[in-house]
Amino acid sequence: MGGATGPLPADVRRFLATARLGRRFYFYPETDSTNDVALALARAGEPEGTLVAANFQRRGRGRRTHTWVSPPGRDVLCSLILRPGGDARDALPVALLVAMATSIALSKLLDVEVGVKWPNDVIASGGKLAGVLAESASAGGALSHLVVGIGVNVNTRAGEFPPGLRLPAASCLTLTGSEWDRAFVLADTVGTVESYYDRFRRDGFGPLASAYESRLVQRGRAVGFYSGGERVHALALGVGPDGALRVRLDRDGSEVSLYSEIVEVVE
Repeated sequence: MGGATGPLPADVRRFLATARLGRRFYFYPETDSTNDVALALARAGEPEGTLVAANFQRRGRGRRTHTWVSPPGRDVLCSLILRPGGDARDALPVALLVAMATSIALSKLLDVEVGVKWPNDVIASGGKLAGVLAESASAGGALSHLVVGIGVNVNTRAGEFPPGLRLPAASCLTLTGSEWDRAFVLADTVGTVESYYDRFRRDGFGPLASAYESRLVQRGRAVGFYSGGERVHALALGVGPDGALRVRLDRDGSEVSLYSEIVEVVE
């Protein structure tokens, strides 16, 4: 299943069908965070497509102050260095397309319905199956590099998820009852990301927005978020060509775009 210390580069390359992403590959049996390693490599000039993966992260993290906890040897923990050009505003749509591509890859692999929770969660059967964290660096307003971390719960057992999670969790194992080869899951996910990333580089996010919306679990649902310390209720409509979440406010019917808020479905 990718080996006790894997997924090793040689194992992943047996399945990898990409032109660029993952062709340069750094693997660590253990590290604080694959995003931290990839950010340092990006600053040192590593090319676009460089992949960093680990068997275990001591300080994996998610959006804002959230952490990503994964037992050793169970899951896919990786980061990609991307250099999409543009400016800092392009970080959001790239994060969205990576989350969407991850959901598409996992849905096909597992033969289950997999959606996305704006902006970066990948959801199946009401549980978080995977997550994406994009971190960028800009120079003079231009986006110099973007590191996108991808964590997929592959073989974590139900009793191994940490208590008190913000969202319930799911894994490939809990969804299917079978263990999966992490090298294969990683290679297939990276391959799907490359396909959609190439389309983004060519055409922008606009033509991909409808594909993202078709998987958006918040679409058409009541949501809540905080603005200026006030709890705001709205209806989630979809996403814009810049990746923003479009919502209609309950209080006056106006439509606004959200870029960085924590948005939760209101049951």
